[in-house]
Amino acid sequence: MKRLNNKGFSLMELAITVGLMAVLVGVVAAGGGMMAKCRVQREAEAIESLRVAAQNYLSSQNLTFSGISITALKTAGLLPANFDPLKANSFGGDYTVAANAADNTRVDIALANVSDTAGTELINVFKAKANATTYDKASKLWTATF
Repeated sequence: MKRLNNKGFSLMELAITVGLMAVLVGVVAAGGGMMAKCRVQREAEAIESLRVAAQNYLSSQNLTFSGISITALKTAGLLPANFDPLKANSFGGDYTVAANAADNTRVDIALANVSDTAGTELINVFKAKANATTYDKASKLWTATF
């Protein structure tokens, strides 16, 4: 009996391998989009927490937001003492809280280093809740006024 020398992969084995690789690439690509949505959702929750802390600052014997900052919110016990606003957001940028320059009865909450896509998504999340939202593509700064 003559023995065949099979040194390679069959067409079926190659087709199965290519199919599995295509499925894995699809899963990884979908996971990247989900991670971006998770970052936006995390920041939306953080912004809402900062907004609530700012509202409580206003309620606690302050008539305006003059003097508000992350430090003032921590001193008043409205944010955890270990909250560090530097490079703390999901995009590697800073959080800032300040009185609105045009109207100190309003507060501005800003996130730095926000991607264009995330900036647009955050605007959509807060357009009904905030008095104004802006995103500056050049500086990658997203700001909401409450």
